[in-house]
Amino acid sequence: MPSLVVLARLVFADGAARQTAIDKLADIAQNVIDTEPDTFRYAGCIPRDSSDEKSLYVIEEYKSKAAFDSHMATQPVKAIQAYFAANPDLLGGEPTLSLADTSSAFVRPEVAQAKDPFITYASIDYKEGKREEALEGWKTVTTETHNNEPETLAYAILKEQANANNIRTIEVYASEKYFKEVHVPSKQVTENKAKYGDEVRVSIKHVFLKLEAGFLYK
Repeated sequence: MPSLVVLARLVFADGAARQTAIDKLADIAQNVIDTEPDTFRYAGCIPRDSSDEKSLYVIEEYKSKAAFDSHMATQPVKAIQAYFAANPDLLGGEPTLSLADTSSAFVRPEVAQAKDPFITYASIDYKEGKREEALEGWKTVTTETHNNEPETLAYAILKEQANANNIRTIEVYASEKYFKEVHVPSKQVTENKAKYGDEVRVSIKHVFLKLEAGFLYK
């Protein structure tokens, strides 16, 4: 059964407001570790582009929709929702939310010890009816990456629930250098891009992230 991945982008009024949210997420993450065995990942991340001081990306992974619903009903989550509802001036825009199912993925335990994991998040739109074909290519990339790249610490290819033509990817590397010099030019990525790139892809948007609160593996 595929896990459920929740991806959110929150926009705050300024860096100080974002930091307040990061601190509160860190508290929630500790509660998740202590009380939610079916929550596999709970990470608050900021863009590595320092010019964006307002965005906060939250990456969550649950065993099931029921586990997600249970998490949303916890007191710490209700408390942070109430806090920002009572302080709307801290927010700088409407949040965006994506629910996605895992298609192919792996995670290495070493990700939990990584000092500064390099996280990439991508949203890829494909031509009508081409997503399933593209997912087959991504399965090969995932397998080959797992087998050949020990410093690729986590890799997840996700099917966006609300858009049948969209794939999300969450990738975690030991360093930016490893991502650029090992993964990007790898045989599996090069071949996948040639086969499922411009011919079937409509658009791709990347953001590179830094972990600020929570965990990528437990």
